[in-house]
Amino acid sequence: MKVSLTSILFSLVLLTACGSNKYKISGTVEGVNDGKLLLSHDLQRGTPSDTIIVKNGKFSFEGTTDNTALCYLYYASRNEIGTTFFLEPGNINISLVEQPGGNRIGGTLCNDRLQEYNDSIMAIGKRINRIAEHVYGNNLPEGEQQKAMEQIDGLQKHFTDYVIKSTEKNIDNEFGYLLLTSFPQDLFDNDTRIRLIDKLPADKQQRPEIIRMKQIMEAKAKTAEGKTISDFSQQTLDGSELSIMSEVRKNKITVIDFWASWCGPCRKEMPFMKRLYSQYKGKGLGIVGISLDNDYDSWKQGTDQLGIAWPQMSDLKGWDNAVARQFNIVSIPQTIVVDQNGKILRRGLRGNQLESFIAEQLK
Repeated sequence: MKVSLTSILFSLVLLTACGSNKYKISGTVEGVNDGKLLLSHDLQRGTPSDTIIVKNGKFSFEGTTDNTALCYLYYASRNEIGTTFFLEPGNINISLVEQPGGNRIGGTLCNDRLQEYNDSIMAIGKRINRIAEHVYGNNLPEGEQQKAMEQIDGLQKHFTDYVIKSTEKNIDNEFGYLLLTSFPQDLFDNDTRIRLIDKLPADKQQRPEIIRMKQIMEAKAKTAEGKTISDFSQQTLDGSELSIMSEVRKNKITVIDFWASWCGPCRKEMPFMKRLYSQYKGKGLGIVGISLDNDYDSWKQGTDQLGIAWPQMSDLKGWDNAVARQFNIVSIPQTIVVDQNGKILRRGLRGNQLESFIAEQLK
């Protein structure tokens, strides 16, 4: 398992700050005497915005900025030599080396904090890798394997705790904002994310990314496990309207299955769902499919080809399906299991986990 901040940086945009100030980037490049470095604000494609000359292994570049921006600096002839850093007012120090993880940045607040963070998560990642290599490289007894996996779980929890603490420590600067907005929604639970957002400076709370995050959290809170769904209706394959609660009340538990005819993993999982339905429908299991198709004929053909026997609903708006948006569905296949009253029992179960849960509920 590699734990690296770099893998989560590519979708970020410029982080706005106030004022206009000078910056100076100074540094060295290991193994390079003379050459060129490229500075890019475009973290997705690496499109260069400036060229920096390397002379005798050293470089220096000055300018002004009215933004704190996450940038990428890399060697023009060998782009594997490079690093991300914060372009911000002050004297920024960068050392580029060939060894993975050996680059150093610092000199300004956000770059010092980013380097400290990278050092810590790399240390955690190395510990996890050593344990994993020991487990998979040796024929260990089951007890030792279990102990090693518990150690890995503990280190992964330590990683999560460290990210949260680092975010809180830096919540008033752009590095903290980066951490808060970069990591997947499931790394921070809703309560933690709300607590951190509340600590953001007022201007940062008004940024579009934070507003969007709040909307997602509000939607998740309304449809979290333990909440009761509101009744909704969509069209069936025969053109009639179907109320979800009219189906839910018929069964002890109902699986709301989000899928689409164009979704390969959905089609691959459908034989399992058919077996599950056949095995447990007599014991009180119901399934209602909600298709994220855009085209009626594709939806109908997919349903027929796969032999789906349970009720189907859709508004044929694809990812803009009103119910999918209501339940914050961002990937399919996806399931929500509810009881006879519409209370959400579990979200996101698939395969053996879904079958085990249904078996437990209907035994």
